[in-house]
Amino acid sequence: MKILIADDEQPARFGMSRVLRAEGRTLLEADNGQTALQLIVDERPDMVLLDLNMPGMGGLQVLKQLQATARTQLPEIIVVTANDSVPLAIECIRAGAADFLTKPYDIDHLRSIARRTEERVRLQRQLTDLRQQFDENAVRFGTMLGVSPAMKRLFGQIQKAANAELAVLVRGESGTGKELIARELHNRSSRASGPFVAVNTAAISASLIESELFGHVKGAFTGADRAREGVFRRADGGTLFLDEIGDMPASVQTRLLRVLQENVVQPVGSEEGIKVDVRIISATHQDLESAMAQKSFRQDLYFRLRGIELHVPPLRDRREDIALLAQSFLGADRSFHDGAIQAMMSHLWPGNVRELQQAVAAAKVLSDSDRISARDLGLQTVTSSKDASGAFELYATLPLTEGRNRLIEDYERFAVSKALDAESGNVSAAARRLGIHRQNLQLKLKQLGLRGSAADDDAT
Repeated sequence: MKILIADDEQPARFGMSRVLRAEGRTLLEADNGQTALQLIVDERPDMVLLDLNMPGMGGLQVLKQLQATARTQLPEIIVVTANDSVPLAIECIRAGAADFLTKPYDIDHLRSIARRTEERVRLQRQLTDLRQQFDENAVRFGTMLGVSPAMKRLFGQIQKAANAELAVLVRGESGTGKELIARELHNRSSRASGPFVAVNTAAISASLIESELFGHVKGAFTGADRAREGVFRRADGGTLFLDEIGDMPASVQTRLLRVLQENVVQPVGSEEGIKVDVRIISATHQDLESAMAQKSFRQDLYFRLRGIELHVPPLRDRREDIALLAQSFLGADRSFHDGAIQAMMSHLWPGNVRELQQAVAAAKVLSDSDRISARDLGLQTVTSSKDASGAFELYATLPLTEGRNRLIEDYERFAVSKALDAESGNVSAAARRLGIHRQNLQLKLKQLGLRGSAADDDAT
């Protein structure tokens, strides 16, 4: 990261340089506003520590000049001043400042700001790289996307398993994309020209599941006014995907095992068997080993279904894919605010890719801006004690002070977002709910990448 320190006092520049000096950082200095402005244009630093009270062109003038002439995204500009006036802070934020540092400043706070900025820069570069990779189709595997080692490994396993005639059991949490994997296995197999039939066994009532799977003859039961062929016969010559296999009733498990052993289905109400040629791909988020121990899932059926076993990692374990997937759902004509990227990267995503896709889809509809914010996505921090330890893991790799500051920032984002939601985006009302001044909340909204209603924002 490239950092510019702009201050007319040499001891102040020296002190900041000493605090911020670290491997991988380039430090630049300017002793007046005009030089700072020129260095920002020429060197394009990632972060600027800008003193407001410099002779000649002051920091606020530098900000306004940059805002008026900038053709590209401004760096992260941290205003440094001995004046802690809230109106002045608001004016600086509106002129393009990202944060406000009051002299005398706390060294740990300055380091924390630098680390947060460094992370934002890293995430922005990562997103740029991912967009480039996405554009070059370098991370696409059929209809699937991923750059994480876990997904690349899974792509390789799918490629190897596709042409095997063995049954495949896909295991993973809900929302991880198990049906996409099943379709990819089918499309890359020798059966690709045949039908692909998917059925969620958990979504069918116990009284109808046998008819849905194996078919029935006319008059087999009350309401059977015509014959039904069932999904096994519809998938003949192709692939049958049985989703949520762990929820299948015990009586149906027995009949399914016979079909897998003999490749013959017997429609309900018929005494004749019908030969079928079907490759079975099944999926579940259930713990089948525990189900077998409790005698609720047949062990012999388990081994029939588990010819090849594939595990789909949850989204929280492949964070490298989050920004890529989110951008693919959003489309090339819109982008994410840095705060939204940070929020997505730190969110646990209990609903996995499905939750991410729905969050982005909702944000596209509800947001009035081309840049999606964290609030548009409706992200919140973890609120239950059950998930608390997992949330704290996100901060465990950071130095204690930085981890604490990140945790506070995430809590503030949650609390402010909740207050805004409760007050329909009205900043004044949300400020009263939070017990802070409206101008303080406006400053906080800018820092967190959030926003209130447009009408209230204008009422300054």
